[in-house]
Amino acid sequence: MGLEVDAAGRPGSRTGKPGLHWLEETRGLRTMADLLPILAQRTAGELVFPELNISLAHREIPARAYGVAAELRRAGLDDRSDHRVGILAATSPEFVSALFGVFVANCAAVPIPVPSLAGGMESALERLDALVRGADLRCILVGPPFDEVGAAIQERNPEVAVVHIADCEPLPEVPQSVLPKPQDLAVVQYSSGSTSSPKGVMIEHGALVASVLGTAERGGVEDGDAAMVWVPLFHDFGLVTLLTHLVTASDLHMFSPLTFVRRTAETIRYFADQRIAFFTGPNFAYDRILDAAASGRLDGIDLTGWKAAINAGEPVASTTLRRFDELLSPLGARPTVMTPGYGAAEFCVGISLQPAGHVAKIVHVDRASLRDGGRVVIHDGPEPGVMPVVSQGPAFPGVEFRISDRAGRMLDEGHFGEIEARGANMLRGYLDDRAATDAAIRDGWFRTQDTGFVLGGELYVSGRRSDMIVVAGRNFHAHDVEMAIRDVDGVYQRHVVVVADVARERMGVVVETQADDSAALVTRIRARIADETGLTDVEVRTVARGWLPRTSSGKWRRGEVRERLFAGREV
Repeated sequence: MGLEVDAAGRPGSRTGKPGLHWLEETRGLRTMADLLPILAQRTAGELVFPELNISLAHREIPARAYGVAAELRRAGLDDRSDHRVGILAATSPEFVSALFGVFVANCAAVPIPVPSLAGGMESALERLDALVRGADLRCILVGPPFDEVGAAIQERNPEVAVVHIADCEPLPEVPQSVLPKPQDLAVVQYSSGSTSSPKGVMIEHGALVASVLGTAERGGVEDGDAAMVWVPLFHDFGLVTLLTHLVTASDLHMFSPLTFVRRTAETIRYFADQRIAFFTGPNFAYDRILDAAASGRLDGIDLTGWKAAINAGEPVASTTLRRFDELLSPLGARPTVMTPGYGAAEFCVGISLQPAGHVAKIVHVDRASLRDGGRVVIHDGPEPGVMPVVSQGPAFPGVEFRISDRAGRMLDEGHFGEIEARGANMLRGYLDDRAATDAAIRDGWFRTQDTGFVLGGELYVSGRRSDMIVVAGRNFHAHDVEMAIRDVDGVYQRHVVVVADVARERMGVVVETQADDSAALVTRIRARIADETGLTDVEVRTVARGWLPRTSSGKWRRGEVRERLFAGREV
C-alpha cells in the first residue's frame, strides 16, 4: 500500500470558479435515497481509496445501490420501512454501495463497528451477537475483509440472512417503487459508549439530510473542494463526512483509521500534495499531525490549500490550537483553518460548529466558578486557578442550545450548567429503550450530560457531568486535569485518563508510559496537578503502552478505566 500521488494526479483540486452549484442541485433533497438520481447524472465527483488504489465515481453508486436493494428484497425484506440491516465492511466502495442500497430499499442501516480480532474470533463474535440481537437485525451485508466473520455470524444466528456485497450485481434502475419518506428511519447509530453501554440512536431520513446540509453550509463547502476522511464509516462522524461530500459533489479521499494513526506524516503529505481542502477528526488526530510537524516529518509541504480542519468528537484543547498556529502556519495553514465543533451521535454529529473562515475563540475562566448554576468568572489570561476553554461555535444550522442546572432550571448566558439542545437533526429516540429515551429528552430538549456555558451566542464545553470529580467539596473536570498533565515528560503520547474514586472522594490518574523510572514520573504528575489545581492527595498509576481503551471515535472509555482501576485488578 502506497500513499504516493499517481502520475495523473488525483482530482483533489478540480478547476473552475468556486460556487455553490451543489446547493441548487440538491434543493429538493428530502431523504438520502433522493440523492441517487442526482448522483447518476454527475459528470464529476469521486471517492478515492488510496490504500486500495481504486476510486468510485459518484455516478457509479446508484446502480450498485440498486443491486444491493434487489438482494435485500430477495432475502425477504419487504418495504415496510422498519427492517434493520447491518453493514459490516471496512472503508471501501462496498460500504458505500451497501449504505445506499439499504436507503433505497427503505430499510434502516445499522453500521456495525469493525470487530477487533485481537482477542480471538470467539470474543469478537460474542460482541457481534449482542449487537445482532439488540438491533434485531434481519439481514447483514458483509464486505471484505469480513467474509469469514459473516459466515460465522450466520452459523450462530441462522434466522439472519447474510448477503455478500460483492455478489450484488449492479442494476440500471431502482428495483421497487416504495421509497423512504423523511420521517422513516435511516440509520440506527450505536453511540461510542465512552462512559456507558452503547445505545442504538434512531436517526430519521429528514434528520440525516438536515445534518448533512447543515455541515456543508456551515463548513463553507464550495464546488471543487476535496476532503479527506479517516474516521471509520460506522461512526457518525465518518458517516456524515461521507454523505456531506457526496451531496456537495466533492472528491473524498478515504483512509482507514489504522493508516492515519500509524502513518500520520505520510497521510498528511498526501493531503497536501492533493491540495485537499477539508479534514475532519477529534482533537487527538490534530495532536498527531502536530507531533509529526514538530519532529520535522512534514517539512517542505504546502498547506495553503487547507480550508477547514473540523475538530469535534472530544473537547478541543487550547494547546492544540496554539500549536496548530505555531507549527503549521509556516507551512501555509491560515489561522482560520481550525474549526471547532461540538456534537453527538444523537444529532448526527452537529450541535454547534464554528463557521468557516473564523478564528476560534479561547476564554480563560476561574475553575472555582464552574459550579452548577454559577456565573462563570472570566480572566484576561492564564494564571493559577484559571483554565482555558475553547469556543465550539454558534448553534449548528437548525439547532438551538441552552444551559440548565441540576434542577432543570434554565440559566442565563454566562452561567455554568448542563448543555441541552434540540433541532431538525435530532434523534427520534433510542432503539427499543423507552426509559433511556424519556431520561434523555425533557420537554423536547435533549440532555447531553455535558457541561459548559454560553458567551456571545457561542458554546463553550468543559466536560461531562459523569466525569466531574468532587474532592473536599471542590469540583474538577477530568478533561481539564488531563490537559494539564498530558505533556508531562514521560507520559506516552498524551495517553492519560483521569477518573473519580467516588468511594474515597479522590482523583485517580492513569498514564501510559515507557519510562524506566515510573516513580519519578508519578512525582512529576502530582507536582503538576498541585500547581494547576492545588490538589495534593491524588492517586497516580502508571501502565504499559496500549492499556488504556478507546472508543471507535478515539475517546477514552472512562467507564472501563474506572472499573479496571478500582476493581482491585493489577494494572
